[in-house]
Amino acid sequence: MTQNVYEPDDFDPTGFDGTWVMVNDESTIWDAEKQEYVPEILAGQEITIRHEGDLQIYRIRVDIEPDLSIHMAYECRFGDSAWVPYRVVQIDGDPNHPRLQPNAVLKQGTRLNEPIAWIKQVYVDRRTQYRITKNPDGTAQYIMMRRLNEDGTRNVGTVLNPAGVASIDKAFMRIDA
Repeated sequence: MTQNVYEPDDFDPTGFDGTWVMVNDESTIWDAEKQEYVPEILAGQEITIRHEGDLQIYRIRVDIEPDLSIHMAYECRFGDSAWVPYRVVQIDGDPNHPRLQPNAVLKQGTRLNEPIAWIKQVYVDRRTQYRITKNPDGTAQYIMMRRLNEDGTRNVGTVLNPAGVASIDKAFMRIDA
């Protein structure tokens, strides 16, 4: 059962609506071997977010290498008690590429038409939201806080892994509204 936990006057996630591209030179990931943050290793990311009331419609293209991109999507109501799938909807390139195999973050790997995770969305305020994820096997995956800057032109997604380590810090710039 879905319960609306947000008052209409207090709920406005639309500041995130639009298309966003990752700012590679401002994005970092935690390197467990080196025990330090290093530059983002992905070639790029482009996210499109749209809201219809409390429903977030999320699409992302992740450019892993010049000849390998994956497209993923989900639709999730903020504050809903149900977990929804975060699915791979398209793979441009070799679907058996080593970078798509199971790894420390994506235990089941990346397979077409399969979820990489199950998610819930939490709305905090007009500039702050959280995505909570678990692996398809039910184990914890990560929590991501997405924070919009005051003028709405940039946002940062910070990911905490299950051990509580801030493992990813990605900056995004709006390219349209």
